[in-house]
Amino acid sequence: MRIIQSANPRPLNLLAVGPNGLVAANDTSDAGGHVEVWDAGSGRLIDPAVDDHQTEGLAFLHDGRYLFVARGPDSVALNPLTGKDTGRVSLEESNWWYRLAVAADGSHLLASDSRFSVGFVGYYAIEGECRFRHLWTSEREAHLWIQALAVAPDGATVALAEQVEPRGRPSLHLSIRTGSTGKQRNTVPIDPASPVRQLAFSADGAKLLARTDSNAVQLFDAATGADLGALKHKGRPFVTGIAVHPRGPVACARTDGTVTMWDAETREQRRVLDWKAGRLVSVAFAPDGALAAAGTEDGKVIVWDVDE
Repeated sequence: MRIIQSANPRPLNLLAVGPNGLVAANDTSDAGGHVEVWDAGSGRLIDPAVDDHQTEGLAFLHDGRYLFVARGPDSVALNPLTGKDTGRVSLEESNWWYRLAVAADGSHLLASDSRFSVGFVGYYAIEGECRFRHLWTSEREAHLWIQALAVAPDGATVALAEQVEPRGRPSLHLSIRTGSTGKQRNTVPIDPASPVRQLAFSADGAKLLARTDSNAVQLFDAATGADLGALKHKGRPFVTGIAVHPRGPVACARTDGTVTMWDAETREQRRVLDWKAGRLVSVAFAPDGALAAAGTEDGKVIVWDVDE
């Protein structure tokens, strides 16, 4: 286990781990921040050459050789090993992409825009060296805010948490769609008083996990939308981040500084990790599951080897 301290203490609620032992982190504050990339083994900082700007998404692409930074209309593809900026990527002209989600196998990317009370998403196949082939874009809907996104491990299914506010009467639901066409398969109503902060699919793509401001993570059947119960923690501390290991376990980071590992099938706790490093705000696995990281509220990254 290694603890890496950022030079700019802040909540590291954006976190990504690459298959090449690199860890990237930033926050999502309006003030923006500098994306930092470290070599997890040595703790060495690799400057990714991203200037200060509000960042809304991070993902390693193409076997970890590139870092994709979602930051409005001029998203950035970087070679994190050298810090070289390989150029701005405009997924679609005039769109301002805020959030993103990438399939675990690196095959697809989902991005959302919710500016000016109009929400929509775009879906892309990732091909070659950071090339994005457009598959579909959803219809633009007024009074729609997209709270969270997720892509199934193989890219075959996507999910959105959509908040609609027509005439001041908000409603919230999960939209489960077919990846190849964008066609809506199911909608799952959610209490609008509990915003969805994060979505994730189980390792086999059969379940959809939803994190809200609570001590539990809700589970749904990804095919039917049926409620499958919850991963409910003891005590009052909230869950602030979830990550799914490629072999199935689910990691939940909490405000009490712990990461709890769960069996998503049985909804039973497997173990609790506590490094006494402070409040956690994120957690992530490398694509092969060998390495994991958690981000803290004061700018630390905890990196550990996963023994599953």
